[in-house]
Amino acid sequence: MLDFKLTAPLSPSVISTLIIVSVLALIFIIVGIRVNKLDPAKTPKGLVLLSVLIVDFFTKFLSDYMTGKRLKFFGPYLFTIIIFLLFANTSSLFGLNPPLANIGIALSFSVMTFIMIKVAEFKYQGLKNKLSGLIGPVKPLAPIMIPINLIGEVSTPFSMGLRLFVNLMSGTVIAAMVYTGINAVLGWVGSIFAGVLLHAVFDIFFGMIQAFVFFMLSTVNISMASEA
Repeated sequence: MLDFKLTAPLSPSVISTLIIVSVLALIFIIVGIRVNKLDPAKTPKGLVLLSVLIVDFFTKFLSDYMTGKRLKFFGPYLFTIIIFLLFANTSSLFGLNPPLANIGIALSFSVMTFIMIKVAEFKYQGLKNKLSGLIGPVKPLAPIMIPINLIGEVSTPFSMGLRLFVNLMSGTVIAAMVYTGINAVLGWVGSIFAGVLLHAVFDIFFGMIQAFVFFMLSTVNISMASEA
């Protein structure tokens, strides 16, 4: 007999996600309050200065792909994506389970990016142009082209989330295998040094690379979709 439950314990990945979201929300609220109280005639300091520099850097970076209203509309989403992924992909340094090692959480980013791409297409290209793009230039081939184009519409964001999950999960598995092997050969002393090196490579370096890759793919796809 199947046992259905309305509630169940949260997975470690979901708990890590909630912790990261809470910490980032608290930081953003504090920075927002300080920015509102900032004197324009004075140079900001500390956390406010760092936040201003980060936002200015990403604004200039995104301006190469979108400008004006497009940047103002999609910029906050893309900025939030890269900030969350940077913290999430390096969260294991603080003893948390990497959120993106859960395929459900990784694919949720695909869903959000897919929605933003569709919003960009319908907002800047229009429904008529979008439908004509699905049909293709040769109307008699529409019954063949429509299913192919629909698969292409879904495959891009899905592959982005799947790539994010697979790369992070494979890094975790490889690090665990290498750590276990070193522990068997060199003992706990070697394991300590190996653990530091593995965390530096897989948690920091590879984690940041995967965050930037997903950010860039989202930026490019949204930029292309929002071109009228």
